[in-house]
Amino acid sequence: MIKIYDSFLQTIQPLAPNKEKINMYLCGPTVYNYIHVGNVRGILVFDVLHRLLIHQKYKINYVHNITDIDDKIIKKAAELKIAEQEVATKYTIAYVKDLEKLNIILPTKLPKVSDYIPKIIEFINSLISKNYAYITNGDVYFKVSKLKDYGALAHKNIEDLILNFRVSSLANKENALDFALWKSTTVGINWNSPWGKGRPGWHTECACFIEKIFNGQTIDLHGGGIDLKFPHHENERAQFMAINNKEMANIWWHNGHVNIANTKMSKSLNNFILVKEFCQQYHSNVLRYLILNRDHQQPINFNKETIENGIASVKKYENVLKQCTYQIFINNIIVEYHHHVNYYHQVIKNLSNNIDTTNTITLLENMIKKLNEAIIKKTFSKEFQEIFYTFTFTLNILGFDFKFGDYSKEVKSKIKMWEQLKQQKNYEEADKIRQELKDLNII
Repeated sequence: MIKIYDSFLQTIQPLAPNKEKINMYLCGPTVYNYIHVGNVRGILVFDVLHRLLIHQKYKINYVHNITDIDDKIIKKAAELKIAEQEVATKYTIAYVKDLEKLNIILPTKLPKVSDYIPKIIEFINSLISKNYAYITNGDVYFKVSKLKDYGALAHKNIEDLILNFRVSSLANKENALDFALWKSTTVGINWNSPWGKGRPGWHTECACFIEKIFNGQTIDLHGGGIDLKFPHHENERAQFMAINNKEMANIWWHNGHVNIANTKMSKSLNNFILVKEFCQQYHSNVLRYLILNRDHQQPINFNKETIENGIASVKKYENVLKQCTYQIFINNIIVEYHHHVNYYHQVIKNLSNNIDTTNTITLLENMIKKLNEAIIKKTFSKEFQEIFYTFTFTLNILGFDFKFGDYSKEVKSKIKMWEQLKQQKNYEEADKIRQELKDLNII
């Protein structure tokens, strides 16, 4: 059974017990720029969960939204003197390319706000009809006071929240905490609605996606960064509960920040590393290692030392894969594709326990030691084969992208020639073949 830490109840909870299908939602990006490495922490961890669920034969309905309507997009379009849709399309395509670079299995659905405007208007009308929302000067606001336990998800007291709001925030609102469902505007892209021209509020889009795509069901898992817990997730939950009179999600999952030099990475602070630049300079596997080699609920600090450690660890994985693949070929080992029972069960146990990737990476290190010992001693026993198979399985379920497998006929021919030349002590010609194999990343 898979168990996940629920940040609402603040305990480990079973994920969808006795169900064959998992419904899960992860908050996605606002597409006004290329994403930075802090933006992908959640989706990298969810990718491991996604792979585990696939391995365990679950049916999966995994939704990850694209916010393609936002003030930041409008501002970017004005700066570039192009249409907002052009900005959103460019960076949506770039986002999906970054996910592919990171070897992420794409979610089941990637809904865009612009495709859901009629459904969002319908959703807001439902809230108005149930007296959970009101119209003022073309804006529509949610009545926070109508929901008795508003603030429960973020574990915040409503009176304390009100004290933190400026008096100016009461303009057009009945209550300082009331939040916009529809914003009246003719600036930038806008749509006609029963309340006038405008566009949806940010908190409404995710609530509408979950309401419509999952047919008003309580979903199994809802995730996002810790900074989304309040007010974004709190406000999503409020709207869903107002319409359906039940919880939006059985488990709420939140990942910690990614820091750079001990400061939260963010575009507003201009202290970020773009995913595409990181992957060009290092490798997607290095980024995946740095994200997964840390408890996902704790902050990560990126600096020169941590990146160098990540590079070294990924190189170690690559080297042992190359050596094992090479030894299996030259020793004519017919690998029996069976897991090493102890390692395999521990990997599954770790990942089923709150997606524990850090201890799973520790298991990879243990397997590397065993594999290296076998290579040094040239003892390619059944245990060696099982550990190698489990090692590659673990790399795959963690989502690492290493291009190793059966050699081509050309490569096999070069390896045999190299081995023959070494036996004949024709080292000059052997070195030429060796360099060719190195260039092909075989040795």
